[in-house]
Parts: sequence; structure tokens; C-alpha cells
Amino acid sequence: MRPRTRGEGGAGGEGRARTPLRTLIATLAAALTAALCLAGIAAPPASAAVPSPVPPTDIALSWGDNNYGQLGNGTTERSYLPGPVDLPAGTRLTDITAGYFHGMGVTSNGRLLTWGWNVRGQLGVGTTTNSSTPVEAHLPAGSRVTAIAAGFAHSLALLDDGRLFAWGFNSQGEIGDGTTTQRNSPVEVHLPAGVEVTAIAASENGSDSMALASDGRVFAWGSNNYGQLGIGTVDFTRHTLPEQVHIPAGTRVTAISYGGIHGLALTDDNRLLAWGSNEYGQLGNGTTDSDPTPAYVDLPAGTDIAAIAAGGEHSMALTSDGGVLVWGNGGFGNLGVGTTTNRLTPVPMHLPPGTKATAITASRYHSVVLMSDGSVYSTGWNTAGQLGIGATPTFTLSPVRTHLPALRRATAIAAGGEFTLALAEEVAAESRTTLTANPTTSTPGRRVVLSAQVTCNAGTPTGDVVFYDGDTPIDTVAVNDSGYAYTWVFDLAVGTHSITAHYLGDGTCPASVSEPVTVTIEEAPIPSIGLSKQVASTGPFHVGDTVNYTYTVTDTGNTALHDVTVTDSLIPTVTCDATSLQPGENTTCRGSYTVTEASIAPCPAPVAGGCEVVNLAQARALSPTGQETSSPHAIAAIVVLTQPEVPGLSLSKRAESTGPFQVGDTAHYTYTITNTGETALHGLTVTDNLVHSVTCDETSLARGESTTCRGSYTVTEADAVCGPRGSKGSGRRDRGDGREHGRRDGHGDGGYGGGGGGGGGGGTVCLVTNTAHATATDPLGEHVTSNTAGATIGVSSGGDDGQDGYGSGGSGYGSGSGYGSGYGRGKKAAKSA
Repeated sequence: MRPRTRGEGGAGGEGRARTPLRTLIATLAAALTAALCLAGIAAPPASAAVPSPVPPTDIALSWGDNNYGQLGNGTTERSYLPGPVDLPAGTRLTDITAGYFHGMGVTSNGRLLTWGWNVRGQLGVGTTTNSSTPVEAHLPAGSRVTAIAAGFAHSLALLDDGRLFAWGFNSQGEIGDGTTTQRNSPVEVHLPAGVEVTAIAASENGSDSMALASDGRVFAWGSNNYGQLGIGTVDFTRHTLPEQVHIPAGTRVTAISYGGIHGLALTDDNRLLAWGSNEYGQLGNGTTDSDPTPAYVDLPAGTDIAAIAAGGEHSMALTSDGGVLVWGNGGFGNLGVGTTTNRLTPVPMHLPPGTKATAITASRYHSVVLMSDGSVYSTGWNTAGQLGIGATPTFTLSPVRTHLPALRRATAIAAGGEFTLALAEEVAAESRTTLTANPTTSTPGRRVVLSAQVTCNAGTPTGDVVFYDGDTPIDTVAVNDSGYAYTWVFDLAVGTHSITAHYLGDGTCPASVSEPVTVTIEEAPIPSIGLSKQVASTGPFHVGDTVNYTYTVTDTGNTALHDVTVTDSLIPTVTCDATSLQPGENTTCRGSYTVTEASIAPCPAPVAGGCEVVNLAQARALSPTGQETSSPHAIAAIVVLTQPEVPGLSLSKRAESTGPFQVGDTAHYTYTITNTGETALHGLTVTDNLVHSVTCDETSLARGESTTCRGSYTVTEADAVCGPRGSKGSGRRDRGDGREHGRRDGHGDGGYGGGGGGGGGGGTVCLVTNTAHATATDPLGEHVTSNTAGATIGVSSGGDDGQDGYGSGGSGYGSGSGYGSGYGRGKKAAKSA
């Protein structure tokens, strides 16, 4: 027994403050539990859904606690694995159920067998002596039992004539005969007149009973201190006669189940009602508020319920598609959802994939599920072996498979307090062989591992497994203790192979053949990669020049490649257009290298005038299996000059127009500068003796490059002076001759009169030449100067207007005055020679 006060919750559960009434109820319940313990009663009992009759079988199994002989195997020793119930010879059972410490079974001829704890007369044999083997209950002679139910310390049986009998503990009126007298033999329950019972249930705490009438009404009797009778009230009155449960008006019930102190009822419109204690959410309405009136469970939308089962503080529902819903106390793993968290609304139990449930049953701390293939899965406490999986673990959080005996498949199940019962049928011995191959796609010479597993419902298989490739044997291997046989093969030919495993059988397990497994052997992948390398120019190059390379990478093998890279002995980074290649595909990669002094010092391969520099490149990639493949090295050579690099600079100059120009006009000049040396130049400038500013298109030149520069000059007065001023023009033709006039007017030779004012007259063209030179700086900082280049323009010189000349006649005869006028206006723009 595990003492546990009401209100102690499972891990993860929700709690709330109790009202004074709940506190009082809990106190009384604890006192009742203590009294029962003193009387030899270990703990509250289990509850199970009423199992449907099954084909008669002489195989009944039991496992778990056996202090009172409840396993029915003739001992009081617990069993951690299922074993046979000691049925009387020739007995065949069609139904089975379990109270907390006793079991019950209906025989194929309608008799009732009981076994286990009998201190309260619950075996119905007229005594209070426990029985470790099945004995027949004292039901009326000639009657046939059609349904049974077992509570904590009382039992119920429905007869084929419609009468309902009960016996055992009766302190709360659970016998339903109007008294609280313990009954050691069956007595008839006092049902209301006209009630025809079709199903029955007994509560886990041993103080309540319930019956379903053919018209869909439900009746209950016994204790009601948590509202578990469903009559709308909570009281401490002993309800010794059946009272109608307050099912919603117009509703018909089709199935019932009692838990510890709560009830469940399935309606004909596929809804589920619950009432009574709700401390752990066992009513499934999303709260922990108890309710003495049946209310609907919050089932998931579209749920179709096939069966129900109420445990001590949790509930279960079997769905029509083979699933199981659970809710309530999960503190012991009994919900089978992987945790110990309480659930206030239904959630799916974690059944193994591919399984389908057909029956459910629940005790206080463990739940049991019957599968469509006859296997049994259990979850929750295993302290007494009630899960049937061995002595450990002490509990599970998800359903685990019960270890039924060989050649047995369960047909019915019932969960008791800390034990479990099942009916089973014998099945033919059969084995099953499954085969796996790893890998299923391979290449010649590579190992393929074959693994065969043999399972047998008659026990552990022994003997040999023969592996076949088609009709050809590969190997014969003995099955190990775990039912496996392994081998491997290296010499499968290229193509498709159908591999099978043939278990030869033994005296217990028959032979079986696996489904074929296809193994494909492909041509071995041969990763291969090729590389070619090209240089844009072989040179010659100088130190500081950039050399550009192009690489072509090709997948030359029969398998795809990825992570394609190229490495070069001189180039730090090579970039490829693609890094994955299919067989036959190629990609282009690029890289560049700047020539350094280290490339030629020392020179690895001298050539005339320089040094040959060779760099190596290699491509790498990975195959789909991760195998690395590398290309042969690809090379490229360039020539780098090693002779001193002599700088050189040339300049040519021209005037856009040679004139002649007048003073104030602008002359424009164009300069062409060429790098004629062997090294690059920078800081290019042009100096001109007349042009103050010369502007160049470029100020840096590589070898052989040229640039254009431009400058302009405004003609000055000084440019129009070619020599002495008087020689610039002649006014003789117009100038007055003083002497001539003197003679005429003075009638004598008065000498020359005033001279004519010469000067003016026609102009001349002066030639103006200006020179320039270019300068630059080489990489070593040395200055380089070009040749001097000149350009000549013509500048026109124009004379001033002549001035009249006056003069007195010289001595001589006559007194005439001399006169002469001279003029000459030279036009400055005139193009006279």
C-alpha cells in the first residue's frame, strides 16, 4: 500500500484552494482509509471498463502484486511477467475483470469464478478466507452470468434473467440491498421497478456501484462524499438503494465506467459525461472544480468514442480509429504521454507508431491497452510488476509492450490495484525474417553489409540464416542470441541484385524468408580533373608590371565534382566562375600577379636581356564521397627584363597657326610628349620660354605611351621689333623734297628745306621663335628631361603716319622757304613682305 492523502497531486499538476466542505470531506476520507488499512485493506482499488465477451479460452494470464492471491496462480508471490491463472480443468472463460485485490472471470457456461482477497466477502463464496486459485461464487443455481464488475472490496454480477447481484463490503450501501450489512454471498440489488440492466460498474474506492438501464438511464448507489453518484449533491449519506444519475434530459447513455470517486458515461450522440471529484482534472472539462452533476467532457472536435475507462484519478477513452485519449492525474506516468504532467482536457496517449488499440482498462496508477494484433501495452507504475515487463523500471512515462508468453495473443484485459489480468488465445508458431543491406548502392570491391533479424512468437529463434543473391547462396550464418545474423560481401558484380535472407527454422520456430532487398552495384566513380593555364602576354615585363592569367578547369572523370579550387605558386587568389562540375564540364578561372624584384633575384632561368619566370598551378576538387582529386600541374612562363631601365623622353611642338599675328593676338601651341625609355615616368611637366602654363592630358606615362599638352601666348610689342626703328618703313615716295621746293620758290639754291617726315609707309613681318622642353621623374626618383622643341610664328610690324616736314632754306640764293610733306601709313595688318 502507498499511503496518499487526498489532494496530493502528481508532478506538474494544478492545485486550488479547497472550500471548507472539501477539507472536511478529505479529512473523513483519510480517516476511512486509515481504518481500512488497519482492517488489512492495503489501498483503494482499480477500476476497469467492462470488457466485452470474447471467444471462450482456457488461457487466463496474470502479473503484478499477489499478496492476497489475486494472480490466481496458487501462490502469494508477485510476478513481474505474465503467467497462467490456475483455472479448474476444462474451464474456459469469456470475460474477466479485476478489483483492487481480487479477480473475477465468467466461464463459457455462465458460471462465475473469483480469487484473491476475501476479507470483506468479495469473492462471494460464503466465507472471508482469501483464495489464491479461482473458486465459484454462490450465485443462484441455474443462473448464467452476462456481465461482471469488481470494486475495492465488493463485486457485482448481472444474470441472464435480468437480475443484478452484489456482495462484499457494504459500509456505504454499495451492495444496493437497502442495508449496510456486509454480504459474504451474492444478494440481489434492489433496482427500481421496470429497470432492465445492460451494463454494470464498480468504483475504485469500493464504496460505489453503477448500472446502465436498457432505456439509457443510469443508476448509482453507495458513497457520495465527492458527488460521485452524479445526483446533483455532495453528502455523507449512505445511499443504500440505486438512485437515478442526473443525465441531461433527452440523453441516452450507452456505456459507463467508475473511477476512484468519479464516473464516466458515453451517450448515444457520441458525447462523454463526467462527474464527481476533479482534483486532478479527471472530469476533462478544463478545470479542477468537482461537479456532482454530469457535465460534458471537452473532447477534441470530431472524436468518435468506442469505449471508456475510469482509473483512480484519471480517465481514458478509446477512439474508433484505434487511438486512446487520456486526462487527469499523470503524476505516475499512467497517462502515457511522456511526462508526469496532469491534463485537464483529453490528449492522445503516445501509442507506438503503426499500432491500433481495441480495448482499454485503467487502475489507480497504471493503464493498459490491448492492440489489434493481440499485443498488450502498459504505462505507469511498475512497483509490483503490474506492467508485465520485468522488475524494472519502477514506472514508465509512455506505453511499453507487455511480455506475453510465447504463442499467446491477448483477447481481453483488466487492470487491478497493482496487478493485471488478461484472457488470451493460442496462436500458431511463426517466425518473421527481415533483411537490411548497407549500403544499397555501391561499387565493385566495396563492402556491403547484410543484416537479418529473425523474430519468433514461440520463443527465441535458433539455427541458421542463408543469404541469397537471387538463386545463388552468398553465406550461411547462425542466428545470435538477439535473433540477428550478419554477413558482408565484396564481390557483387556491376548491376542490380535481389538479396534475400532464408531462416531455416528450428524445432520451435518455423522457417521464414525475408522480403527481397535490392542492391545496386554501379561502376566505380573515378574522380578526375584537368587544368590548362594561359598568360595574356609572355612579355617582356618589368618589375612592377601586372601579369594576367586564365585557367580552364575540366571534370575529366565520371563523377560530379564540387569545391573546385585552383592554387598557383605565385598568385595568392584565383577566382573561378563555377565551383561544381559535372563530368565533361569546365569552368574558367582568373588570377593576376605583379612582378617583383624577388621574381628575378636571383634569376631562376636567365635569358637574353632578362629572366624567364615560371609559375605552377594545380586544380583540386572533391567527389560526392568526399574523395579529393588533383590535376597535373600547369605552367606558364614570362620574360622579365633585368637590364638597367634607361628612361627617355621626347618632345615635339607645333603652333596651330604660324601667323602673321598682330600685337595682342593669341598664338596656340600643341606639344606631343612620348616616353621613349624603358621605364614608366610620372610627374610630367612642360616648360616653354614664352608660354607660362602648359597643360597635359596625362602626367604619367608607361613605356612607349604619349600624351598631348597645350599652351597659349599673347603677342607683345616686343615681338614686332625686328631691328632699328627707321628701317621699318619707307616714305620717300610721298615725302616732300625741301630742296626741290626751295629752288623753285627761292630761285636759288637754298639748300635743302625742311626734311620730309618719313617713317610711316608699308610694314614688315618679324619671326618669333619660342622653345620648350619636358621633364618627368622615373620610379627611382631621377629627373628626366626631353629634347628642346621650338615653334616659329610671324608677327607683323606696321609704320606710323608720316609727319609734315618744315625747314628754312639753306643759305644760297633766293629766299624761298622749303616745304615738304611726307606721309606713309603702314597698315599693321597688311601682309607685305
